[in-house]
Amino acid sequence: MATVKAAGGATWEMGPPAMDVSGVPRKFLDVPYSVKSDRHKLDIYLPDEGVGPFPAVVFFHGGAFVGGDKRDMQIAVIIDCLNRGFAAVSVEYRLSPEAVFPQAVNDCRAAIKFLKATAPTYMLDPRRFAVSGTSAGAYLALFCAATGDVPFFDDAELDFDFVAEAGVTASAAAAIGFFGLYALPEASLYSKALPNESGQPGGWDFTADFFGAPPEKYPFLAEFADVSKWVTDKMPQTLLQAGTADVVVPYSDSVMLASAIAEKAGADRVRLDTLEGAEHGDQRYYESAENQERIFAFLKKYL
Repeated sequence: MATVKAAGGATWEMGPPAMDVSGVPRKFLDVPYSVKSDRHKLDIYLPDEGVGPFPAVVFFHGGAFVGGDKRDMQIAVIIDCLNRGFAAVSVEYRLSPEAVFPQAVNDCRAAIKFLKATAPTYMLDPRRFAVSGTSAGAYLALFCAATGDVPFFDDAELDFDFVAEAGVTASAAAAIGFFGLYALPEASLYSKALPNESGQPGGWDFTADFFGAPPEKYPFLAEFADVSKWVTDKMPQTLLQAGTADVVVPYSDSVMLASAIAEKAGADRVRLDTLEGAEHGDQRYYESAENQERIFAFLKKYL
């Protein structure tokens, strides 16, 4: 685990241990998708056999926007895709407080566009990408899914020339969000109500670091950062999974986003799996054999 420092000065232990990827024979590690930051790198893992082009699950790690790593154990929730004919991609992006909204979104979109532009090199099928993520990474994945064809969230300075020339977008064929936060004001109130080191209400508001200010102070701009506000009838097929015992991000965020997708894109465009009793990142639920079958049934159907 890594120690990170929030903008307010508090230090926190963030992130699960690193994943051992030595057993994956076909992989491309630390591939740069931009040169603007040392964090602009991604890892690509391919199934043991076949020449592709493979459908790919593009994964964004969580970590409250201030921590996490593309090679930590969070990717365990989707890594079995390699045994099911899918490639896996894990993306690193700039963290708070170095980056504030929408810079992490810009990064993730740049990574998706890079993967599309270089798909033949890495044996990927650019028409069959699913974006996914855990916690804060779920926010980034779903934001990219909702705004795939919206150029406002592209930062041209991040793209290599050949990516710009390819004319690709950050759109995806499917999206999966695991225990994500999707509306900053709600997540902000929720996190501040958590107990601090003295056991009293006053937890660390990680959304303020990501947003650059307390979301309630600028409600109009915070609404601009709400994933549901960007949902249209172009929203890809979406699977949301959230636990009712999550005390890190509100379960209600997933309910609200699922409702927005059903309203704007159709009820057949979204599925919400409610995991009764599951805590934040609860491996007993998210990585159970039963849940893994649900996840990969969804991917098989829509990719």
